[in-house]
Amino acid sequence: MTIEWKPALKGYCHFDGHMSVKDAVLLATDPVRVARHPFYPFIRYHQRWTKYAEKGQSGKEKIRPIRYAARADAYIFSYYRYLLSRDYEARLQNENLTENVLAYRRILDSSGSGKCNIHFAMDGIKKIRNLGRCCAIAMDISNFFESIDHGVLKEAWKDVIGGSRLPPDHYAVYKAITAYSVVDKEKLYERLGYYGVKGHNKTGDPIKGYLKPPRDIPTKLTTGAEFRRAVAGGNGYRSLIDQNRKPFGVPQGAPISDLLANLYLLKFDMEVRDRVAALGGAYYRYSDDILIVTPQEPNEASDLEAWVRNTIRKYGDKIKIKPEKSALFHFQPSGDNQLWTRVSGDQGKNGLEYLGFRYDGRYMYLRDSTISNFLRKVTRGAKRAAHFAARRYPNKSAVQIFDLFDVDGFIQRYGRVEDFESKAGDVHNWTFWTYVTHAADVCGPLGRPIFKQLRHQRGAISGRIMGAIVNAVKWRDRA
Repeated sequence: MTIEWKPALKGYCHFDGHMSVKDAVLLATDPVRVARHPFYPFIRYHQRWTKYAEKGQSGKEKIRPIRYAARADAYIFSYYRYLLSRDYEARLQNENLTENVLAYRRILDSSGSGKCNIHFAMDGIKKIRNLGRCCAIAMDISNFFESIDHGVLKEAWKDVIGGSRLPPDHYAVYKAITAYSVVDKEKLYERLGYYGVKGHNKTGDPIKGYLKPPRDIPTKLTTGAEFRRAVAGGNGYRSLIDQNRKPFGVPQGAPISDLLANLYLLKFDMEVRDRVAALGGAYYRYSDDILIVTPQEPNEASDLEAWVRNTIRKYGDKIKIKPEKSALFHFQPSGDNQLWTRVSGDQGKNGLEYLGFRYDGRYMYLRDSTISNFLRKVTRGAKRAAHFAARRYPNKSAVQIFDLFDVDGFIQRYGRVEDFESKAGDVHNWTFWTYVTHAADVCGPLGRPIFKQLRHQRGAISGRIMGAIVNAVKWRDRA
């Protein structure tokens, strides 16, 4: 059998050393070795950001734990994702679900190019416009990855590979991804001497940070003996390892977790799709985001929404769609456009929100949170660049540093890019502006307002750069 899978080699810091492609393939494709493989703990860090809020209101802080596997473990997870995805895709084909389950899959458009969230959002809006008088239900599964029931997942895993029990190698991967263990990155680096107190501020409070430049930290963090002593606990050290002993949850960030999340809801997708299709509507699920378009009146659509919330409860005690995570909209034809009414829910005060876009019955817009997330990334990048510039020019003022700052180069990195056409085919080369350009192109006349939303983009970025430089110079001068 020819194996099309090839590992993407990992260069980050972890507990094990580098492997060649050949060694990674030999390990991951050997069922006996996989069944006996000792998996390391994941290293965990947290992504933190403030959710978009209306002007004058405070945004709620959002925290997402991200866990990444040791190199050898990641190659095994990646290979078993490849194996499972073949069986899963075959099931989607057999059940006619290929156009309903959207995330973590390669779906091609009529030209043979891969679809992205822009196309999926557009497909949903087209369905709404084609039905004319209809209801749209936007729903969000709460804490999806953290809520996956291990027993339900195991049954779904067995079902898709066609067996009464998991083979030993599959069972080893299942155990590693459910009864997984983690080590907090900051605590680990502090234990190993790479992170700690760098100084104190004027009030005497400690200032923590990296004690070594990240590039100087070895990619293999410990030897086997050092891991047992400093990480697992020994010679007076307290163990840094935390194990997931709950009967639910898979680590978001592992190479196999996204496929398992889709696999987990296969029967749910079939059940909801069948009911909605019987009504003449359409069902779409993009990971934890669900959109249902149905040619029903609001009271009937409300009953359908409640039925979906009740149905998902069959797939685990923790998996649920909260009423506050749902919104029901009623659309009615009005000439070439539609009038809309938000019947229930707190989401979408200015129209239906789905996959980063907003639809108001006439046009599609970027969601305000999409733009705010972009500006948040700009701000983080500006802070890093500003502190570097402040150190580089220790005797210059903020205004002088700003005059020397390559604003155009910075905007090219985060905003507009030159030669869009040569880069548009590779999403890894996209910036926010290429994304916006592509969105406007895919949405056509419906996306006419998208460029207007970003009319003052250059001024906003310049303002954030200047603010970051002012703060960096203050910090420099206090030091």
